[in-house]
Parts: sequence; C-alpha cells; structure tokens
Amino acid sequence: MIASLGYLTLALAFLLSVYGLAMSVWGLVQNSRPSIESARLAVLLIFPLVTFSLVAILILLLNNRFDVSYVYSVTSKEMPSYLKLTALWGGQSGSLLFWSWLLAGFSMIFAARKWYREADLLPWVLLVIFVILGFFLSISVFMESPFERFWHLPDGGRVVSIFQPPGGWPLIPQDGQGLNPLLRHPGMIWHPPALYLGFVGYLVPFALAIASLVTKRKDDRWLAIARPWVLVSWVFLSLGLVLGMRWAYDVLGWGGYWGWDPVEIAALMPWLSATAFLHTALLQRRKDIFRRWNFVLIILTFVLVIFGTFMTRSGVFSSVHSFAGSEIGMPLFIFTAVLTLVSLGLLFFRWQDMKSTREPEFALSRETLTLITNLILLSILFICFLGVVYPIFSELFMGVQITVGPAWYEQITGPLFITLLLLMGVCPLAAWSSTQFSKLGRRLWFLIPLSLLVPLAAWFASGIRNAYVLVAFWVAALAGIVTLSVYADAIHQELRRQKGHLWAALSRPFVRNTQKYGGYLVHLGIILMGIGIIGIEGLQQETQVTLAQGESVPLGGYVFQYEGLDQFDENDKLEITEAQLSITKGGQPVGKLFPQRQIYWSMGLAMTQPSVNSNLARDLYAILVDWQPESQDMATFRLYINPLINWLWIGCGVLTLGTIIAVWPRREK
Repeated sequence: MIASLGYLTLALAFLLSVYGLAMSVWGLVQNSRPSIESARLAVLLIFPLVTFSLVAILILLLNNRFDVSYVYSVTSKEMPSYLKLTALWGGQSGSLLFWSWLLAGFSMIFAARKWYREADLLPWVLLVIFVILGFFLSISVFMESPFERFWHLPDGGRVVSIFQPPGGWPLIPQDGQGLNPLLRHPGMIWHPPALYLGFVGYLVPFALAIASLVTKRKDDRWLAIARPWVLVSWVFLSLGLVLGMRWAYDVLGWGGYWGWDPVEIAALMPWLSATAFLHTALLQRRKDIFRRWNFVLIILTFVLVIFGTFMTRSGVFSSVHSFAGSEIGMPLFIFTAVLTLVSLGLLFFRWQDMKSTREPEFALSRETLTLITNLILLSILFICFLGVVYPIFSELFMGVQITVGPAWYEQITGPLFITLLLLMGVCPLAAWSSTQFSKLGRRLWFLIPLSLLVPLAAWFASGIRNAYVLVAFWVAALAGIVTLSVYADAIHQELRRQKGHLWAALSRPFVRNTQKYGGYLVHLGIILMGIGIIGIEGLQQETQVTLAQGESVPLGGYVFQYEGLDQFDENDKLEITEAQLSITKGGQPVGKLFPQRQIYWSMGLAMTQPSVNSNLARDLYAILVDWQPESQDMATFRLYINPLINWLWIGCGVLTLGTIIAVWPRREK
C-alpha cells in the first residue's frame, strides 16, 4: 500500500509541474497575474508531495520490504539502519528521487520569496523551473521508479511492476542483495548529498539569468539575488568533491585521492566555471563589467551540471562512480542538447542588449588579473572536457577508443593550477594599489623574500630537490603570506580603533566586511588544500614488496615489518583477511597498520581496505595486495608515504568556514 501511495504522490507532483508550466505560459500570453500566482503556488505544493514519496521509500528501506525491487537491490537484513537510509542514493532510481526532492525543495524556497521588485522575472523563472523539475520527475515516474515490486504470474513467470498485474500475487524475497560495500564508507554517506546540493542549487541562478535575458533587463538585480545561491551551491559542490576524494583515498586502495576518472571530472567542470563566475560577478556588481561574460558562465555551469548527470547515469562512460546504464541515457542526452542550444541561442539573440556600460581596464589591475584567472579556469575546464569526450570521438571517427590517463591531465593542468595560486598572491596586492606598479612593488619587496623561506626550508631541512615542487611550495607560500598580510593590516587598523582590544580587532574585519574577508578565508582554504596536493603529487613515495613473516622493508626513513596474518568471518556473508605491520623510525616505534581484504560471498565481491597511520606531516598508507592461502608466512603489500595530505582535508574545512562568513547576511544600515 505504501509503495503505491509513494508512486501516486510522485505522479501527482509530476502532473502539478505540467499544470504549473501550462499556467506560466498562459500567464505570459494573457498577461494574467492570477495564472502566474497559481503557477507559483504549484511550486510550493510540489515539494510536500515529493517529500511524501521520499518518506515512503525510506520507510520501505527501513522495514526490509524486499518485495520492492529497489529495496531488494540496495539493502539486506544485517545492514544497520543508518546505511539503509543512505541506500536511498545508493542506486539509480532512489538517487533520482532524491535529486528531484532537492530540486523541488530549492524551487519551493526560491518561489516563496517576495517578488515585488522582480514581478517581470517571476513567470520566466517559473517556466524554467517547471521545465527542469518536470523532466526529472517524469524520469522517476515513467522510467526509473523506486516503487516497482516483484510479482508472481499465474503462468509461473515473474514480473516487476508498480501495480499488481491481473491474477498476480506478491513475491517476497527472504533477504536483499545489500548495498555495495564500496558505498558503506562514511564519506559516501555525505558525499552524494553534498554533491547533489551543489548541483541542484545552480538551477536558481540559471533560471534568473534566462529570465533576465528574456525580459531584457539591463540591471544586475538577477546577479544580486543569485549570488548567495551560487556561493552556497559552490561550497556544497566543493564539499562533495573533497568528500569524494576522501572516500577514494580510504576505500579504493590505490594510494591516492583523485584518479581523473570521467565522473570525477564531470563534477569538477561546473566547479571550475562557477568559480570563474564568482569572481567576475563581483566585478560586475562593482564596476558593471563582464556582464555578457557572466551570462555565459552561469549558463555553462548549469549545462555542465546536466551533462555531468548524463555522464553518471547513461552508462556511456565507464567509472567506479557511475550507475549502471539504463534507458534514461538518451532522454538525458537530448535534454542536455536542447537545453544547451536554447540557452546559447537566447544569449546570442540578446547579445547586443547585454553590453556592459564600460570596458575593463587592461593594466596591472584587479580587472585584468580576474580576467586572467577566468581564462586559466576555463582552460582547465576545456582540457578536462576534451579528455572526457576524446574516447567517444576517437571511436566515432577512427573506430578505436583512445583514452587519456592521469599523467596527461596532470602534465597540462599542473602548471595552470600553480599559476592560479600565484594569482591569489598577486590579486590582493593589486587591489591595494589599483594600477600603480610602484606601490605594488613596495609590498612585494618584503613579501617575496619572506615567502622564499618556505622552499629554502624544504631544501635544507627536508632534502627536497625537485625544482617543480619547490616552485609550487614558493607560490603557495607567497599566496598564503599575502592573504594573511591583508588580514594583519585589518587587525592593525582595528587595534587602533578598538584601543588595544585584541579579540575585537581579530573578529571585527569579518563583521565589517563579510564578503571580503570571508573570500580571503576561502582563498586561504584553497591554499592549504594546494599544499596537501603538492605534497602527495610531488613527494609521494611508494613501493610494492613481498615479505615473509618477520621480514621488513625500509621506505622514506621508516621501516615496515610484517608481523603476521589473521583470517576470520564477521558473519556468514563476509570473510576478512587482515595483516599486521609494525612501523619504526630510527629504531623507535611509530605505530601499527592493519590492511585488510574483505570478501562478500553473497555478492561475489572482494574489496581492499587500506590502513593509515596519520599526522599533520604525512600519512603512512598500506594495502594488502596478495597472500599465500596455504601459508600465511608470505604476503604482498603496497606501501605509500603521502606527505602533507591532511592539509587537503583541513583546507576544505577552512574553505567552508570562509564561504559561510561570505554569505552571512549583513545588517542593513
């Protein structure tokens, strides 16, 4: 009964989106405010209906309703309740329902605001929302419903259907298949929701941009409304990316955090274009420049979100992160193509109307540096897009599928990312002195020598001789010191105002200008993340070795000794093989590692569980590769030393805090 009710409310939500779309069009044609208000109320009603449907599938998951096909495919009796809840996004149809629920929620919050100043934008915004929301609801209703059930047929056959077929009766399996073990890591509990929140949030800025283009509004009101939505979506997308990195680092067992997988890149591309938009949007609001550019960037960002959804769910791209192929691939491709053509066509049609009132000054100024930053970000985006689609076009035109690996991406994008870090150091200095190079130089003569102490310390104290890594450390140090010096100047000024009250001086800059200093804190978070990436990419040490019990191997000043192997069953479906490694440095004990191999007999799946010994300076990371079943004396390990990797996770926390401060509403004067 509850499965049928869940499906019916979802179908009703879809019909309501069709109704809202019709009323929006009718309101525009007839200039009827009651029709537009009716469409707005339809947006507010869709969310409760989809929420009921979402709660219905959660109840089915928690109560082991294995007669429901989706519940059977992603849960089992021995799974704890929290994993059954997260199984909502562990499969194709459940994650699509969750996606539609988030879309409906964002749309409801946005439609509930007061629209007095933007009454002309409202019908077009609603039109865009209903098109996007209706499309994804139609997928959950007609193609990938999580409410399909197993049925016996009178002729002895079996069928999967939402409603009971004539003469059929329910088929109730004793247990489910269970969630993929790879998805049971804590990172996968939070990674998909954060990523989805980041993706879905860009619907609002996209709808505002389209509405502004259609109505020929030349002010930046749409930008002011969109800014907090873009920032919140950006920080959730950043969190989703980093949580995905942490999941890959802890679960996949290849010693890294980023493999340049097509689905990873699909999530990175809208982050790059959104980051470019955040910088140029700020300049448009201050100086009314880059107006056309911002329309291009926000349209590109949302199109890339839909394209990433197609990549993840179509089955066209092979990835550990993607869902199995299904019939939604072609509708998603067509929808992505139509959305792109219509949006860019509208932008081209309104191109002359959206001209900025002034042109940027091409000198040593913030405008120029921001434009360079945008070009670098979009260059990285283009490289990523080319690498993702190249196998498709190579197979289409040459008959051979040619793929590009991580080395190709890293060799091209590495220098570009380092240049971005350098610009983070130069931009605040240029902002102090506008276009006067002499004032900029007076800052640099002190900060550059100070930043050079970092690579010099790495050279002498740590013995690093890689020139590329030393340059990267210097750039990161310069960017970090400049960012901190801006804050130090603000503290100095506040100390003079506050007459020596230190706490007030430390906090007042963030209170006075949340956008500026929240943005600098975001930059500091990215710099810290950059330090972690430089450490693992440039200084990682690894080896693979087969050891007899009691034997040891040195690596990077540490000695890893194999102590033994243990095999045990956690339950009748899971067998665990666990090795023990002791670690010493200079004869002093450092800790122990316990890498595992886990075999899930019910799924016929084996997975590696790495073991990590961690501190702020490095991670010692071990993987159990193989062992001799007849004798536990020999085992093969892959060992890694990952310097500075934990600053990647710390930087993400600083970035999140900075974004919260930047979007925090200021009291009106």
